[in-house]
Amino acid sequence: MRLEDLAARLVAVEAKLATLTGTAVNTDSATSIEELDARLSVVEVQVDQLLAVQTQEHIDAIVSAPANDAPVEVEDVVALSPSADHAEAADIVADVITAQIESEPVDNEEVAEIIAAAVAAVVTAEPEVVVDSVAITESIVAAVADMPAPAPEVAQQAADAVAEIIAAATGEAVSPTVVQQITEAVATPADPVLDAIEARLDIAEAKVDSLLGK
Repeated sequence: MRLEDLAARLVAVEAKLATLTGTAVNTDSATSIEELDARLSVVEVQVDQLLAVQTQEHIDAIVSAPANDAPVEVEDVVALSPSADHAEAADIVADVITAQIESEPVDNEEVAEIIAAAVAAVVTAEPEVVVDSVAITESIVAAVADMPAPAPEVAQQAADAVAEIIAAATGEAVSPTVVQQITEAVATPADPVLDAIEARLDIAEAKVDSLLGK
């Protein structure tokens, strides 16, 4: 009986996901634990992907919005974070998002993308990382290093913005050593192979979205 109940609940969740993604849904209930487990695993992956996309969309909107006029509430972003149920970590995520909402919009696309990556590093980190000033600093720096290097004339702007994000996340002044790490991370040359894959992925995502009517 329990298997049937869980299978029915899973079909209901699959139907909701299908509505969100515009895809077809299997209305047949799982008939074994193995099938139930396999289908639930697929649902978990889809949910994580949807949350990741929504989180990034929220962050991008905040970075590009005029100061104190973001179309997204702080609570909406925190709710999507793994830190949502951890009071101390949730407060830190909220501080980072609030600081970004209060900042002026970033016109340069390269700088905006680096800022968004740094903010996302905080929002998507596990709570134990968020509350550890060293760990969250390393996470932010690593996220920035993974981004293509901006044009030299805006590199300092990007580095300064990342330093402000780290200060908001740690509640501490950024040390000269960390400033140097940020500067080096921002200036890290892009990986041409990953850049090419990202460009192809951008095109594929746009085509899929158009097929879904987005």
